[in-house]
Amino acid sequence: MDVDTIDERLALFRAMAGHAGADLAALSAAVPQEVRAAAQRCLGCRDSEECHRWFENQSEVIECSSKPVPGFCRNAAQFSLWTETK
Repeated sequence: MDVDTIDERLALFRAMAGHAGADLAALSAAVPQEVRAAAQRCLGCRDSEECHRWFENQSEVIECSSKPVPGFCRNAAQFSLWTETK
């Protein structure tokens, strides 16, 4: 396993949130504790290599696209909750 950094993990978190259509800026103002908990889940994830590969295989990643995230994502349910309440 390649060692990744906190910045890389948080970049994956932001990218996955954007893919899901979650507005992290708005959510950070409204429910900061939920955003912190989700970021912590991402930091503790053991699937970062799979996450990197998944993004590499996406033909188009558009921020706020409201597309489903992969099942291996530890925040899939949270992203779904956040985007359902839009």
